[in-house]
Amino acid sequence: MKFIKYIVLVAIFAPISVSAQTNPNAIVEDAVRFYFADAPIMIDIARCETGFRQYKADGSPVYDPTGTYVGIFQIAERIHSPKATAMGFDVRTIDGNLRYTRYLYENSGTNPWKGCLPKVSTPSPIPVAVTGSITTILRMGMTSSQVLTLQQILNKTGFTISVSGPGSPGSETRYFGSLTREAVRKFQCAKEIVCSGDEATTGYGRIGPKTRSVLNSL
Repeated sequence: MKFIKYIVLVAIFAPISVSAQTNPNAIVEDAVRFYFADAPIMIDIARCETGFRQYKADGSPVYDPTGTYVGIFQIAERIHSPKATAMGFDVRTIDGNLRYTRYLYENSGTNPWKGCLPKVSTPSPIPVAVTGSITTILRMGMTSSQVLTLQQILNKTGFTISVSGPGSPGSETRYFGSLTREAVRKFQCAKEIVCSGDEATTGYGRIGPKTRSVLNSL
């Protein structure tokens, strides 16, 4: 039903010859808003990509400076034209550009237009305060204030226990679980202490004297 309504819109407003128009893009914004009424982000992307333009003043399709991307939504012509043509779409026209963009959006979301997506700010990392030093052997299953210190050191030095929740920077715990062991192993490998075996045979994943010494020096 939406496509039928869109065809009616184009039939009413589109001229027979695009090049004969004073403004060949007169209906583009209205067409985009109508066609993507259910996906406002695509309206913003069309504004960002070309300012709602499909054609230049002479009626020829709008391309980026490299001649790679065409039309309202700046579709990579060489990559997508074979598929679009097989589907019956000409991305060099308003109708074809919109219809193939709808196909891309339904299959890939907004990924093809990452350059026009709102920038997401990344929160600053929470400073990790280290309390005390490690003075004993630590292994999986233990609960101790020294495990808390261990997690603080690992988080502070980039061997993050967890990105959120218990064990994350600022939310360290006293429990030595599997996530702590995994972070310890990454630390041991990176510092060339040990990188194979297990806690019982090589100390891989356990805080023994050598690993403890390196941790306390940071």
